[in-house]
Amino acid sequence: MKQGLLLAFFALSLFITSCGSDNDKDGNWARRADYKGAGRGGAVSFTIGQDVYVGLGYSEGDYYNSFYKYNDNKDTRGWSKATPLPEKTDLNPEGAILRREAVAFSVNGKGYIGLGIDEYNNRLKDFWEFDPKTKVWSKLKDAKAFPGTERQGAVAFAFDKDGDGINDVAYVGTGKGLLDTDDRSLLSDFYKFDGTSWSENNTYNGRKTTNATTFIIGKKAYLVSGEQNLDNVWEFNSENETWKQKLDIDRDHGAENVQRTNAVAFVINGLGYIATGTGQNSREVWEYDPSKDDWIERTELENEILSRIDAIGFSINKKGFMVAGTYGTKGLSDMWEFEPRKGEDDDDND
Repeated sequence: MKQGLLLAFFALSLFITSCGSDNDKDGNWARRADYKGAGRGGAVSFTIGQDVYVGLGYSEGDYYNSFYKYNDNKDTRGWSKATPLPEKTDLNPEGAILRREAVAFSVNGKGYIGLGIDEYNNRLKDFWEFDPKTKVWSKLKDAKAFPGTERQGAVAFAFDKDGDGINDVAYVGTGKGLLDTDDRSLLSDFYKFDGTSWSENNTYNGRKTTNATTFIIGKKAYLVSGEQNLDNVWEFNSENETWKQKLDIDRDHGAENVQRTNAVAFVINGLGYIATGTGQNSREVWEYDPSKDDWIERTELENEILSRIDAIGFSINKKGFMVAGTYGTKGLSDMWEFEPRKGEDDDDND
């Protein structure tokens, strides 16, 4: 009888363990409202006011022009359909080419998407502007046209410099694309956009890279890892527009498992978080404290969360979220919130 009870207890303990993340570190992943559109990876996102717009991307050979927006306010929490990007077709030759691995940001209350690679592996350099008031997309032309070369896997980040709650400048750079007519080159050039024109920012002295990860804390942006740049972290100061290299994420500094590509990032209470992506330890979640230039491991992706690349990470209302992504060739639509100071709770995973 005692042996039977012990076996039953052991089996129960295995079941309980299998529901969690198999570690005892701080943090909890909670399932939230799924993305309303088709599951996808390689999408983009930008935030205007209290709305986070997520769209484009692909899944199993299908490319999408649809957008949906997420609002986290208590009375309006959830996803709703937004204006799709007008697709280039025979009937609409002035439309946009569908793409993956593009960039997106918001400036002066408008959303922007650009760059990327299409289904035929052609890299792109066009940008499109979305006005939430008129709900119209327009292609950027003339002085607003991007001055750099075609590329995929670039990064973009934007700042509210005057403190009015609206971004007024964005920066776009790195990626894989054209350099001196040589295709598939890694890039390191950066460009600044103020809503009316572009200018080159040539203060980045780091390695050429693609599929890096960025997040913004206050007036500074952080560029983490990426191809041929796995062990590097660079800090961009928006006030003087200069870059500074931070401590390497390598074995010497105890954070080598941060290294990855195609990851997501978000910010909660002044701390940066990086998760998912391509790398040996991509299920691990790491927290960055800029005041200490230090990384701490938090609760990894719980077992209910599929590993993924090319997902979307965003922050809103002092919360951090991960949504969509690609598992193999299949696009995903699930969304998860990370709660860094809460103990792991398996009751919120459904």
